[in-house]
Amino acid sequence: MKKMLLSAAAFAVVAVSAVAVAPTTSEAIPAFARQTGAACLSCHFMSFPTLASFGRSFKINGFTDVGEQALVEDEGLSIPAQLNITAVVRPQFQSVKSTGAAVSKTAAITADQVLLIGGRFGTNSGVFIEYDGTFANIQIMNSFDFGSFRGGVNIFNTGFGETAGLEVSSVHGQHAGLLNGKNLSAASNIASAGGNTGGVALWAANDWAVASFSLITDGLFLDGATNNGHILAPSGRLFLQPEVAGWDTGIGFGITSGKTGNSATATALGALPGQKLAMKKFFVDAQAQGELGDTQIGVYADWASADASNAAELNLFNPSTAGKLQGWSIRANIKPLHNIIIGGGAGELKTVGASKTSQWQIGAEYEVYQNFVISLIYNNTDVTPVGGVTTTTKTTLLDVEALI
Repeated sequence: MKKMLLSAAAFAVVAVSAVAVAPTTSEAIPAFARQTGAACLSCHFMSFPTLASFGRSFKINGFTDVGEQALVEDEGLSIPAQLNITAVVRPQFQSVKSTGAAVSKTAAITADQVLLIGGRFGTNSGVFIEYDGTFANIQIMNSFDFGSFRGGVNIFNTGFGETAGLEVSSVHGQHAGLLNGKNLSAASNIASAGGNTGGVALWAANDWAVASFSLITDGLFLDGATNNGHILAPSGRLFLQPEVAGWDTGIGFGITSGKTGNSATATALGALPGQKLAMKKFFVDAQAQGELGDTQIGVYADWASADASNAAELNLFNPSTAGKLQGWSIRANIKPLHNIIIGGGAGELKTVGASKTSQWQIGAEYEVYQNFVISLIYNNTDVTPVGGVTTTTKTTLLDVEALI
C-alpha cells in the first residue's frame, strides 16, 4: 500500500509541476460562465461544484441570468444567441486493493464522456442537461418573481437525488462533488433503486430559505414507455440558509413517504406478487462556509434513514427486509492557498441487524485553470456483516478534469 500511495503521489507531483506556472482561481461550468459573464467564485465557494450565495441565487432564478452575452429576443422569445455547451474531458488513474484480492490498477481516458448543456431558454426558464448519448440528467427550471420571494415549477430526472427539483445545499447531491464529497454523504448513498429519481417540484425561495414539495418516482419509469400509472410519491424539503457571524450556513431536512408505480413497475423491479412500491426516506443536513483570516473553510454533515421493505411493500430507497438503512457523514475542506484545496471526512451506512459500511477519505485538489483541476483522493472502506469478517477496500484515485 505504501508503494501504491507513493506512486500515485509522484504522478500527481509531476503533473502539477508541469503546469504550476499557470494562474488559477476556481473551476466552473463554462456554459454558465459564458452566459453570465460572472467570475467563477461568484457562484462557487472554494471550487466547483459547491455553491456560494450568488450561485444559489442563480439557480433559484432558473439559470436565466445573463451578462454581456447577446440575446435573440422577440415577443415570447428570449434566448442566448449561442447555445451554451461544455465538453467534459476527464482522465482517471485508479488503484484498488481489497482484502484477499490482488491490486487492480486501471486507467480511463476519459472516465466521463459528457456534454453539459445549460442556461436560459426563456425569460423565466432555464435548463441543465448532462448528455452522454442519452439525457442522463435533466433539470427544467421555471422561476417567477412574487415580490418578497421567488417560486416555480421544475421538472427533473437525475442521479442527484429526490430533492433535485431545487437543491441548493452543498452537503449532498449535485453540489457535493468536491474531492468526491458526495461519496461519503448518507443522503446521497441512500438512493432510489434505479439510480435516477425524477418528477415535478413546486417550490418557493428567498435569501434565507428554500422550500419545495415534489411528486417523484424512480427514474427508470420516466422513459415514456413503461406503465407507471402516474402514481408519484410525495417528497418535502426545507433548507434554511442564514448568515451567522459572516459565515454562510445552512440547515435543513427532507422527507419522502408514499406509494409509487403500479403492478407493471413493481414487476419490472422484481417485487413479490402483491407487493406494492413505496419511497420512504428521511434526512437532515447542515453546512457552514466561511473564512478564518485568508483561509476558506467548508464543513458539511448529514444523517439519513430509510425504512426496511416488507412482504407488503418494497421501499425503493431500501430494498432490504433485514432492517432500517441508516447512515451519517461529516467532512471538511480547507483552501490555504488560492489554488490548493485539502479535505477529508468519514461516513457510515448500515442496515440495522445486517451489515455496516464505514469509510474515511482524504484528498487534495490543485487548480490549474478555472476549468481544469487535478485531484488526488484516498478512500478506505470497511464492510462488516453481522458476526462476519470485515472486508477492507483501499482506493487511490488520481482525477484530472477539464471542462471546455
